[in-house]
Amino acid sequence: MKDIFRIFANDVKSLSRQFFAMAIIVAISILPALYAWVNIYANGNPYVNTGNIKIAVASNDPGIDLDDGTHVNMAEEVSGELKESTSIGWQFPGTADEAIDGVVSGKYYAAIIFEDNFTYNMYHFEQALLDDREPLTFYENTKKNAVASKITETAAATLQENINTKYLETVFSIIFDETKEVSDDLESGDTAESAIEKLRQFRATLDSYDRAIGSFMSNSSSVQGAISGARSDLADTRARNRQSIDEARKDLAAAQETIESLTSTTEERLDSIDAKLDRLEQAIKEIKGKDPLTPEQQQKVKDRTAELLADLEQLRTMIPDDSTLPSGETVGGAIDTMIETVKSLQENIENLPDKTDEILAAIDTLRTLEKSVLRPGFKTMIESMSKTVSMLGPFIGNISDMLDGVDPVLSATGDTVDSMDITLGQLRKVFRSASDRIGEIIDEVENASEDERVEMLIDLLGGDSELYGKFFSSLVDVEIKEVYSVASYGAAMAPFYSVLAIWVGGVILVSILKTHADREKFPGLREGQYFFGRWILFFLMGQIQAAVIIAGDIFLLGCAPVHPGLMFLSAAVTSMVFVTLIYALTLSFGDIGKAIVVVVMVVQIAGSSGSYPIEILPEIFSKIYKFFPFPYAINAIREALCGVYGHDLLIYLAELLVFGVIGMVIGLVVRRPFIGINEFVSEKIEETEVL
Repeated sequence: MKDIFRIFANDVKSLSRQFFAMAIIVAISILPALYAWVNIYANGNPYVNTGNIKIAVASNDPGIDLDDGTHVNMAEEVSGELKESTSIGWQFPGTADEAIDGVVSGKYYAAIIFEDNFTYNMYHFEQALLDDREPLTFYENTKKNAVASKITETAAATLQENINTKYLETVFSIIFDETKEVSDDLESGDTAESAIEKLRQFRATLDSYDRAIGSFMSNSSSVQGAISGARSDLADTRARNRQSIDEARKDLAAAQETIESLTSTTEERLDSIDAKLDRLEQAIKEIKGKDPLTPEQQQKVKDRTAELLADLEQLRTMIPDDSTLPSGETVGGAIDTMIETVKSLQENIENLPDKTDEILAAIDTLRTLEKSVLRPGFKTMIESMSKTVSMLGPFIGNISDMLDGVDPVLSATGDTVDSMDITLGQLRKVFRSASDRIGEIIDEVENASEDERVEMLIDLLGGDSELYGKFFSSLVDVEIKEVYSVASYGAAMAPFYSVLAIWVGGVILVSILKTHADREKFPGLREGQYFFGRWILFFLMGQIQAAVIIAGDIFLLGCAPVHPGLMFLSAAVTSMVFVTLIYALTLSFGDIGKAIVVVVMVVQIAGSSGSYPIEILPEIFSKIYKFFPFPYAINAIREALCGVYGHDLLIYLAELLVFGVIGMVIGLVVRRPFIGINEFVSEKIEETEVL
């Protein structure tokens, strides 16, 4: 021990003699702290300035006129509320095209466009369920900044949630407006009988809402049935051999080929219908103005009309009458309309050429239906079938290894469908409850005497419809209670950046200070004495660095730890372990050891769970991060910063000390066989006069 302290005392004496050496010592004591402080300060509260993130808002929504003549535009109402918000830098260009161009050019980070069905869908519940078009479109420029895109997505999601609440508020306000209107009519002298009739009509409206939701949910039941069937098939497959799996792959491939064939066939038939419409139109135009017609001309029109009708009837066979495919009912109805139109054309052929203009107008209508309804409708149906088949591909592809894991996945998929049905089901219950209540009111009033009816209706139906709408649109409020809260986002990041700075401090030490003790001044000592003689200097410098870092975190940046003393202790232990490990690697392997230290630091920055949870990082990090010291050091400082749970702090420090022991083993045992090699490599490096 005496010789060890002799080496340390000599080191201190050598440094204290030189002013520039002391200046360097002071600098390397502060530099790591600056690294931590700058990063913590930069992350102090990044979301307080989100008002500088520009998101454009524009509208294609014309609004609607209500029955009472009032014009309503919900897009303008929402935009008005956004203009008062300062959490995001909402921008309001004149048109949707300007907003979209701004996103493309980088002027805006994102744009939200209210489509022309936004207000209409809010006031027409049944049509909203069946509308395939989204009332909002979100454009995002992810090229500008990766983090900014997450902020804009959060802003869009928050806006969507607010709009959903406003939508429900509107729906329920409409319901209670109807009952309030009946109450007001009674107060102004309307008869009880007319009021009861209005209630019956309103009840019928609620029942139609109920049926619309039921129709919508019936489609999801077919999806649920497919999932249940898939789960059943997979259960059977578990009991079969490899041949069954191969057959499943073949069936899946055959299904995909069938869909591709169906796509080709549908395109061919639609192209054929399009061509036959052109041929029929050409034949009609050829005879326009000619009277009388020759038998050949009239027969030519008849033949081309019959060809068109045959193609349409053949296409109609592809759509079952009870189809639940997306757009199936719409496409089937459009084809039926086209068939009826062509049949009426056949009846008018005998009246040619007088009916020429009517037939040409009918052909234009047929062409419009074919282009705007049939083509997009068939595309939607085929894409839906293709997606369904494609979803099964990953399951079948690895089915021999993951059959047991597929069932929970399908179960979760079923749960997702169930959750949608639950949400709609709850809304359906509200409609049914309101309908039943109105039925009870009607029964109560009809059973009352003539003198009591009007007063009873006023009492039962009166109330503030707007207040009711707000109540029913947000039945559940959430109270947030923080556990282990921190002063700011920057304070939450302090453990990571402080630990990283302590490691950087160790790297700076081995870059500035010599790791080898002067053997000429202290000849004949054991290797362990040389090791610890210089290690004490590194240890003390590391402790100074750690103390400066934590002091700045607390007193300069205001991180406000729950246990300041334990935070200093955790940083001191971290520094001791890091310095020992870095010092041992550098002493044992020279420049190669320094390279190892840098590589270890780089890997730990990415995969130590310091900023992102380890669960969301690539799988490789979740497998290796526990073999590095960063996670244990970060967790120890987090305990001191946010609050200690049980014995977690002691456990983390004990796990961290294991790496200190590893450093000692490297420096005292593993290093010995490499001493000669390191000296040889050092000599050769010096001979290069470059390295």
